[in-house]
Amino acid sequence: MDFLLFTLGRVAPILLAMESALPRLDDASFPEVLAGARRGEDWAAEVLFVDLQPRVLRFLRSAEPRVADDLAGEVWLAMAQGLARFEGDLVGFRAWVFTIARRRLADHRRTAARRGTDPVVGEWFAERAAGPGADPVELALDGLSAQASIDLIVSMLPPDQAEVLLLRIVADLDVARVAAVLDRTPNWVRVTQHRALRRLAERFPPRVVGAVMHGHLGTI
Repeated sequence: MDFLLFTLGRVAPILLAMESALPRLDDASFPEVLAGARRGEDWAAEVLFVDLQPRVLRFLRSAEPRVADDLAGEVWLAMAQGLARFEGDLVGFRAWVFTIARRRLADHRRTAARRGTDPVVGEWFAERAAGPGADPVELALDGLSAQASIDLIVSMLPPDQAEVLLLRIVADLDVARVAAVLDRTPNWVRVTQHRALRRLAERFPPRVVGAVMHGHLGTI
């Protein structure tokens, strides 16, 4: 699927700038978009890219910011290779894409652990959240970007809670799909999400937690 790689590597900035001119990807349009992508039609690849690339990058940057762009490229390569075999709806497609992203993260971390060269992710978050005189709550109230808000939230949560919120908010997956991606039960996902939001509520004002719950991370 060279058209997907061409889209990713050469016209990504143009596509993101032209987002408003592309058809919207939703439940109704997805079958046609998927069929077009399988046929190698550029417009379909563009629609998928505009919808998925920002989500995938936010997810990856929250976990491995220094290599997120490279990992995103690997995700698109895997998507291109597996697109013909995918079966399902839009939510299932997003779950499939983020399953690929999690696998690429795991592969990278195993390689980094063997080499012993990359800093621990938690340390990177701690450094970001604990800058000179920077209180996380005050930073949130200053109107962080969506990515910065995600980074800040993840830095304050245990890994399992952070990942659940990322998949619920960034990937826009329902509880059942998150459970499938993480190989957990829906009840575990609900409990973990509740604990994450309760933990955030202990540190952030209600309006910040509300923005998290509704996915409006760029507005807090």
